[in-house]
Amino acid sequence: MRLAARAWAFAGLVFCLTAWPRTALPQDTAVLAPEASAAKARELIQRSIQAMGGPAYLEVKDITRTGRYSAIEHSGAVMGTLQITDLVKLPDKERLQYSYKIYYGLDAPGPFPIPMGKKGSSFEVRNGDTGWVLGAGGVVDMAADGLARIRLNRRKDIHLLFRTRLNDPALAFRYTGQEVVDLKLVDGIEITDADRFITRIAFEHSTHFPIRSIFQFRDPEFDNDRVEDRDYYGNYRPIQGVMTALQILHEHNGYQTSQVFYETVKYNTGLSDSLFTRESLQQLSSKHGKE
Repeated sequence: MRLAARAWAFAGLVFCLTAWPRTALPQDTAVLAPEASAAKARELIQRSIQAMGGPAYLEVKDITRTGRYSAIEHSGAVMGTLQITDLVKLPDKERLQYSYKIYYGLDAPGPFPIPMGKKGSSFEVRNGDTGWVLGAGGVVDMAADGLARIRLNRRKDIHLLFRTRLNDPALAFRYTGQEVVDLKLVDGIEITDADRFITRIAFEHSTHFPIRSIFQFRDPEFDNDRVEDRDYYGNYRPIQGVMTALQILHEHNGYQTSQVFYETVKYNTGLSDSLFTRESLQQLSSKHGKE
């Protein structure tokens, strides 16, 4: 009787395992022909675009957002937090303001020590392949490595990809199947460009919003070592008809390095091209006595 009971229990376990929904596990996409795989990947992108607002999403021309940016150590500790104001004019103009406060501690003289601090701001303007920085010393040209990072970040911007680059004939698309990310079932795609820069995007199955992107590429600054960056998108909210992720976490080679929480986002406010010039920073510099 005991042997029979064990046999029935084992049979039940096998049945449960084989009957578990296959959609909860990664799917083998080897059976898909390359053309069908590419078509499936493009279909998922279009479905996501519609879920994020369709025409309203595609017609975004500029973005104005404010929030908090935090840098994170390998240990997971937050190194510091800055207030940011980010102005973007698609496809290649951006103006960033970082606001911070430096604290001097509690060792001020007198019977009632008061924490003393100093507020400050720095600005960056990026315009195509050029850029400038305004700091305590005035306006200076952005360093070559900084410009290289900006070009790289544009390649990693999945929304810029969706809005401006989907018809690039050099892009190769592939459906990678389903998996579970952060306890959510997702549909995955992979996009490879002519330089073998790989972008993998996971779309939440129920909402079709992108919740993770993975970027794999060779870093010329470090002997062409392979690099993997990951972005996680969360806290989606509808803003002017566009579903917008207000929280983005960034990982570099397996370590979380930063996070940003946006507090306000506005679309299509008519940002002027004059905001994205060296002259605009020089005017700020003169106003604040930095030149």
